[in-house]
Amino acid sequence: MTRSGGGRPYRGGARVRLALALALASLAAARPARGAQAQFWTIEGAQDFLDGDTEGLSVDSEGRVRLAPATRAMPDTDAPYVWCLARDGKGALYAGTGNDGKVFRMEDGRATAFFDAAELEVHALAAGPDGRLYAGTSPDGKVYAIDAAGKAETFYDPGDKYVWALAFDHAGRLLVATGSEGRIHRVDEAGKAEVLLASSETHITALSVDASGNVYAGSSPGGILYRVDPAGKVFVLHDSAYREVKSLDVGPDGSLYAAVIDGKEKEDAVRPPTVGPPVPFPGGDAAITVTESFAIVPPGVPAPAPSPRPAEAPRPAGGSKGAVLRLMPSGEVDTLWSSAEETPHSVIRVEDGLLVGTGNKGKIYRVRDDRTWSMIATLPAQQVTAVHRGPGGATLLATSNPGKVFELAASPGARGTFTSKVKDTDTVSSWGRLRWEATLPAGSEVQVRTRSGNTGTPDSTWSDWSAPYARKEGDPIASESARFLQVKAMLAGQDGGSPVLDSISAAYLQRNLRPQVQTVTVHPPGEVFQKPLSITGEMEILGLEPGQGPEPPPGAASQRLAMPPATTYSRKLYQKGIQTFSWKADDPNGDTLAYDVHYRSADDTRLRILRKGVTDPVVAWDTTTVPNGRYVIRVTATDSPSNPEGLALAGEKESRAFEVDNTPPTVTAVVERRSTPRVRAVVRDDSSIIRKAEYSVDGGPWQDIHPTDGINDEIEESFEVTLPDLAPPGPHVVVIRATDLLGNVATSRVDVP
Repeated sequence: MTRSGGGRPYRGGARVRLALALALASLAAARPARGAQAQFWTIEGAQDFLDGDTEGLSVDSEGRVRLAPATRAMPDTDAPYVWCLARDGKGALYAGTGNDGKVFRMEDGRATAFFDAAELEVHALAAGPDGRLYAGTSPDGKVYAIDAAGKAETFYDPGDKYVWALAFDHAGRLLVATGSEGRIHRVDEAGKAEVLLASSETHITALSVDASGNVYAGSSPGGILYRVDPAGKVFVLHDSAYREVKSLDVGPDGSLYAAVIDGKEKEDAVRPPTVGPPVPFPGGDAAITVTESFAIVPPGVPAPAPSPRPAEAPRPAGGSKGAVLRLMPSGEVDTLWSSAEETPHSVIRVEDGLLVGTGNKGKIYRVRDDRTWSMIATLPAQQVTAVHRGPGGATLLATSNPGKVFELAASPGARGTFTSKVKDTDTVSSWGRLRWEATLPAGSEVQVRTRSGNTGTPDSTWSDWSAPYARKEGDPIASESARFLQVKAMLAGQDGGSPVLDSISAAYLQRNLRPQVQTVTVHPPGEVFQKPLSITGEMEILGLEPGQGPEPPPGAASQRLAMPPATTYSRKLYQKGIQTFSWKADDPNGDTLAYDVHYRSADDTRLRILRKGVTDPVVAWDTTTVPNGRYVIRVTATDSPSNPEGLALAGEKESRAFEVDNTPPTVTAVVERRSTPRVRAVVRDDSSIIRKAEYSVDGGPWQDIHPTDGINDEIEESFEVTLPDLAPPGPHVVVIRATDLLGNVATSRVDVP
């Protein structure tokens, strides 16, 4: 069972094991038994719950589900992307958007166009101490100053393509992070600028300022974190294992928090970043407003397309898509959170940890310094591109695809739902009991329902959601027997209290399906497979019953001990008279199989047992126990080891016909006395064709003889050998040797004067 994706391990295993034991005991009472082995689908641990769909629920790193903070949609900008947020001194909220490069002001339940830039994207906003709003745009990056009436002027032109982040330092000077030159420009209130940081990186993508006036910056494509102290001294804090820094914020203890993406492979050379989503981030405290975002563009590449869509960073092989790092004042770097599936787009420090906005499932995480975390909200968008502090402990969230703004309350909502992914039981199954583990404070409740169907995606053919199950200790599942099952849980609280759901378990029993024998292989006569050597050194033939087969010659065991050890099926040997069969079989239910092997004559329908209850898919047969002839074997696979008597099923398959011939041919040879002696031989076999014939003169080398009709294709063949001048004078001994198709050998001797 999958455990939590990070943080501490789940500690509820004992409760779940007890629940499973009770479910097994109660399955028979729920429905008539149809098989021997009940199975259980258990939703437990953070990843299992995150794999489903949650609405209004939070999932923490220990796999506990509770009500999430309530969310409220703010006025709609009708823009596809909201990149950044900022609030001015009077509390008015502003949103920077694309594709049209507009800034919207949100108040009185409306979103009003406040500024329309000549550029396509507004990636950064910052409220200045002079009461004006500053907006950074891309491409052909510029910084605009906008007064309360919406009148704008070009405040600063950095001469760079992109403005990714804006922030004000303690002296009220504007910090502008740019690309593709990778610089931080510091601009005073009169618009006079100087370069505070000229990095070797292509882009400076994120900014933050701490209470001591230190400026922090993140880059791409090297994923470097910089610090610039109030005296202007630049120091590299960390060269991360990621290619892009997405967002920065500073904690009250001086720790720097960084959202980073696109893990580097080992010994990975720095490469240009991919075009990705601008990720705005507002940070700082009441006196310092920081908003940042970026979309990475390789050097020398033209400006991005008119609608730069947020896109997940490429996932390196075996690496992480993204992480949240903590750089402590001591210099220690700690990875608080990482994911192989989600990319962090924004991060902000709040009272009880960090809020991290991610994509591409629009989730918000609360991450703590002890590495525990909670998924606290899922928004109806692909990316959460900005997180900003709101009034009264609330948090403001910007999303893209679609572009919207939400308010996340400090207190939990009244209700939420979890809908599991669809469980595929592989066959039509009958259901047992459904149970769950939950803690229920006064006034709270958990309701669980099920539905089932025979299509992989729920549709109109599925059963309706069942009525809520009443007892968490276990109720029979009311949904119709089917292949697929889905579970929905509703959590409701009262007066800020929330139930806590730990696990859901459903018992099911697969319909027993017939095993199948896919193939039966008849190996060449005499071919056997040696088992691994035993400690005594005796050779064992795979599939041969004890006591069968030829006795080993004296001393053979000690000779084999010196040989390298063989593994099953790895070493082929030859044993005359042994016929080996192997087969492939499977069971759709995954049941354990046993095999019965029968044989019959090819011209007879009566079957005789050869081997019963075989557990390995191989049999070696000592064919010297039956007459010569053509035979067929039948392999019957049964799932009886996993099913009760009467419910087990069997499947069978016959082999091709094969020859059994353990008798050598007969060889009759005579000498015809002519001027040149000639030996005539007739070779006959009872069962198989004659494969070849040879002759030897006076113990000399064997020489092939061809049949008189030119081809070996009958059980009787004639051969002639014309002998050359033999010297010295005779008599001479001629031996004729014949071999049948199955390797049986016979000889005949004649004397030639």
